[in-house]
Amino acid sequence: MTEDIKVKSLFKALRILECFTVNDPELGITEISEQMGLYKSNVHNIVATFVKLGYLEQNPENDKYRLGFKILELSHVISSNISIRKVILPYMQELADHANETVYLGIPSDTEVIYLESSSPKNQLSTRSMLGLKAPLYCTGIGKAMLANLPGEVLASIIAKGPTKFTDQTITDEAALRAELDATRTRGYSIDNMEHEYGIKCIGMPIHNKKKQVVAAISLSGPSLRFTQDKIEEHVLKMKEIVHAIEDKL
Repeated sequence: MTEDIKVKSLFKALRILECFTVNDPELGITEISEQMGLYKSNVHNIVATFVKLGYLEQNPENDKYRLGFKILELSHVISSNISIRKVILPYMQELADHANETVYLGIPSDTEVIYLESSSPKNQLSTRSMLGLKAPLYCTGIGKAMLANLPGEVLASIIAKGPTKFTDQTITDEAALRAELDATRTRGYSIDNMEHEYGIKCIGMPIHNKKKQVVAAISLSGPSLRFTQDKIEEHVLKMKEIVHAIEDKL
């Protein structure tokens, strides 16, 4: 990969920004240096430049660094111009209110799903912002709905990396995973049976553009005890109606 990079110093700098995640929101120079395999002096110079420009800031309480508000400004530019969110949000809210469960919207990114939005029933407190959060394609309802309709190279890449087992229900065997994706394509929707989180079930459905390409997916998520087979079939009918309306709008 690095041999195709034209500006290697810029590549290293941007990879440093990618070290900051939801699980590791604050990092010290030593931690970044170890993750990146770079000299501390190099990391310090890059980090200092990012701080100067507002892309990173230093926590005065522990001297560690975290993403700065400049990142937030850029993410706002993206989120404000993602037309698919504007089109789909009203339909997500309709589905959330009808099912009385949480609805998520995501798009594929390599072997992961990037969450763009979530909608909660009006009688419940709003869920946290999902913008930018990631999860694997192979073990989430929203992810499997897309993976079943994406090119075979995506699944091959997942298998090559070695799928992680998040719960006892996570499907990591290649043959079993392929069979699950075949079943998903046949019925038109996916089911996450506590494969990513214990106690949580999801129903996922892909969203296609006019060229019949998968551009996104939505999922209905809630406590597993509420997702009986009868309830799943009931939710699927409404989800199909919603997805058809979204695809017509797109």
